[in-house]
Amino acid sequence: MATPTVARRGSSRRLSWDVIRVLAVAAVVFQHVAFQGPILHSELGSPLGTHPLQIGASTLLVISAYFICVTIRKGSTPLWWWKKIARLLPPYLAAVLFTYLVLLLLKPEGWGQPTLRDLVGNLSLLSTWMHTNLIDGSYWTLPLQLLAFTAAALLWPRGLGRGWKITALLWTLVLLPIYLQWGGKVDNAAPWVKDLWNGFGIHRAHLFAVGIAIWLWSQRRMNSVHLGLLLAAAVWAQDVHTADLPSALGVGVMIGLILLATRGPDWSMFFPVRTQVEFLAKISFCVYLLNQEIGYVVSYQLSLLGIDQFTRSLLAVGTVVVLSWLLTVYVEQPLYTWMTTTAAARVARVWQELDVRLIFTKHHMSTSRKRRPARAAQAAIAPRPVRRQLTSQHTPVSGAWERHGDLVPTGRVMLARSAAP
Repeated sequence: MATPTVARRGSSRRLSWDVIRVLAVAAVVFQHVAFQGPILHSELGSPLGTHPLQIGASTLLVISAYFICVTIRKGSTPLWWWKKIARLLPPYLAAVLFTYLVLLLLKPEGWGQPTLRDLVGNLSLLSTWMHTNLIDGSYWTLPLQLLAFTAAALLWPRGLGRGWKITALLWTLVLLPIYLQWGGKVDNAAPWVKDLWNGFGIHRAHLFAVGIAIWLWSQRRMNSVHLGLLLAAAVWAQDVHTADLPSALGVGVMIGLILLATRGPDWSMFFPVRTQVEFLAKISFCVYLLNQEIGYVVSYQLSLLGIDQFTRSLLAVGTVVVLSWLLTVYVEQPLYTWMTTTAAARVARVWQELDVRLIFTKHHMSTSRKRRPARAAQAAIAPRPVRRQLTSQHTPVSGAWERHGDLVPTGRVMLARSAAP
């Protein structure tokens, strides 16, 4: 019986997004297997072509930024942030440890061995700051994604996603790094400036701007002309930062596919292979984490058996897919479930308390500034008891306690409440 060519009932998930995610990860794998691997290690054979096509990781960052906008608006922002952390960190940490062990045991001597310091730098996501080597080159996107999640969680509740502020932010993300890159400003800067540049991924900020802009466009909050100008500037920024025009244009093509998936109909041509596409999309993050160094080692070991380059490349990719499935099923999914059920409530409570205290402090300082001249004028006419001054100073803040009843007042505020008549 033929596979049904209609979307599954009761599901709003669009297959087109899974197709784009699979295409992006496939581009990453192809780049490593067909070009970068043979360039770095001649034992793996000859590279396929003379120019790399580095479009996969950049596309994944655009997709990540888009879905930040889609999902952050649903439910609790602290819980949303924690779910993102729970989705990324466990498989990443497991992949780092597994890749480190495989390289220690199976990597040829001439390829160089990762050190314990490299392992610490990768596990802590501080490789740039510690000046250590990435155990797998694919890991460079993880600090950028976690930084984006945290920035979104902090800025979204404070209104940065609305009005002229978001427009200014998008163009700043695109144009400011170009200005900093132009004329070797970063290359000739102090080492700590370079660490900031690379550690915070400033040279890839335009990709997050693209994802946010596409979401605004999908919500009819940005017109097509404005979007087109920003996307053209972003593709230019990609070329400026990478000095790789073919890859920058390739990223532009992938952005075009994202636009079709955003506001166009679902891609029914892929409905007959929905199961396969959804499976690959489900394990795509783990494939991204494992494909490079593990693929190189598997391909090298197969070359010792006399297997030709094409066949061993296919076998290496197949091995990575199986390992990625195991990482997804036995690490990513169970730990995500645990971290978003048992541990989520604790994190949400801590975040809420911190957020409430920030609101409380801001309100307290604002109230104090507004009332200080009035109190000084009243004191000059008829000084009031200290007790009443404390009460008038802090009483307006009681609304914060009423809105957040689980916050226990401390310090001067508790004194004010206890001194109230």
